[in-house]
Amino acid sequence: MLLLLVFIAISTYYIYHWTFWKRRGVPGPWGIPIFGKSGTMLDDRVAPPLVLQQWTQKYGKIYGFTEGMQKVMVISDPNLVQEVFVKQYDNFYGRKHNPVQGDPDKDKDIHIIGAQGFRWKRLRSITAPAFSNNSIKKVLSTMEDSSHEFMKHLEEKAGNGQPVNMHLFFQEYTMDVIMRIAMGQPDSRMFNNPILYDCKGFFENSRWPIWMFGGAFPFAVTALKYIFLKLGKFGAGPFIRIQKSVTDAVMARIAQREADKKNGIELGESQDFIDLFLDARVDNVEHFGETNDEFHKSTVYDNRQLTTAEIISQCFVFMVAGFDTTSISLSYVAYFLALHPEVQKKVQEEVDKECPDPEITFDQLSKLKYMENTIKEALRLFPMAAFANSRHCMRTTKIGDQLVEAGVDVQLDTWTLHHDKQIWGEDVEEFKPERWESPLNPHQAFLSFGAGPRQCLGMRLAYLEQKSVLVHMLRKYSFVPNMQTQVPMKLVGRATSRPESLILTLKARH
Repeated sequence: MLLLLVFIAISTYYIYHWTFWKRRGVPGPWGIPIFGKSGTMLDDRVAPPLVLQQWTQKYGKIYGFTEGMQKVMVISDPNLVQEVFVKQYDNFYGRKHNPVQGDPDKDKDIHIIGAQGFRWKRLRSITAPAFSNNSIKKVLSTMEDSSHEFMKHLEEKAGNGQPVNMHLFFQEYTMDVIMRIAMGQPDSRMFNNPILYDCKGFFENSRWPIWMFGGAFPFAVTALKYIFLKLGKFGAGPFIRIQKSVTDAVMARIAQREADKKNGIELGESQDFIDLFLDARVDNVEHFGETNDEFHKSTVYDNRQLTTAEIISQCFVFMVAGFDTTSISLSYVAYFLALHPEVQKKVQEEVDKECPDPEITFDQLSKLKYMENTIKEALRLFPMAAFANSRHCMRTTKIGDQLVEAGVDVQLDTWTLHHDKQIWGEDVEEFKPERWESPLNPHQAFLSFGAGPRQCLGMRLAYLEQKSVLVHMLRKYSFVPNMQTQVPMKLVGRATSRPESLILTLKARH
């Protein structure tokens, strides 16, 4: 009898949660009890952000669904986006995350993407200098070296006119750059860097069971994490190997610094992200005691210290995210240039004019406005990291006429916004870099790098990294589609939307 009562109580609890949006009169897809629409949101065979776009067409610009115990509201109205991401940031300063990712306020190793409130502000203030113009200028020579190495490998493959897997080549390039500027890798290891395969594996979908069950049964997260991290189940291999590689690199640098200090060698200028973060390191701190009770984005908060666990987490997330997103963006650009030779010709003419010398300077890259517009337009049509555009409601509030209760996750349907004719015009589906030559109007929300205080820190670095390698490629080659080129491009992946295939031919310019 007791077991029956317990079963009824648990079933009632989950069904009550499952009907959350229906009881509030908000439309949306039902999913199944307990799991809601988790299965759909974790299926990387079709990029889930494209599913949100389909649901928006069916349910409208505000709708809701459940993902396990998470209550998700999807919005695609530019006015509501402005409310959530900018005007009411103090009510939406958290980000949607699965319980398996840990407690963003209390866990020792939360990174800047998962952090919120004062902890996020501290991590952001310490990390921001790595992405300033001055810092980016200093790493251009490293990018250039990686670009030259990239061209050597490309010429071996492309010289005989063979089709080239461009996405793989771009992954090798971006992995090389991020390992050198973030992790202190001393020289290029392009096409000879084993950690690349773990980073690629990190974005594959073998971990979906831990996300699904962790989201549906938060009380079981501790056990699930033990099975994941200690027993290596649920596709944990790539995560564990990357974590070990980053931890070893950070601990080796700490040991080196301590040895130098013992020998009277003064610390020089920071050479990479590890150095930058270690400059803010403080020992023997379990937790800084940050609470978000009085959090406000304008509040002065000047703690500039990091624990060793936080340093490792920052390096981990910058390495993995920096490698993946930039390689995908380059793949989109190459794809659209191959299909639009008239745009490619204009980019090449700009490159020939502004970058005539073998070595490229920061000022020359800054003048490549049409190339930057081309990158933006590719990311407008294919916003790759759409799921990052989410916010967690910290305090019950209203956006427009819609009540949003504390604990609800607000997910922006970036694809719908980027493809809205009322916002971008009747030519919204056309690839037109020229649309970026005049400033955007207030409704033309470009959200491939997010918006508001939590906009992507690495945006300028990403543009520079892409320009650096594209200049070298487009001075010598043109992208051309071939029989193996997938048109239209099929997008797969969950956290980011990557090409299922990108096979192009590189035709030498005359």
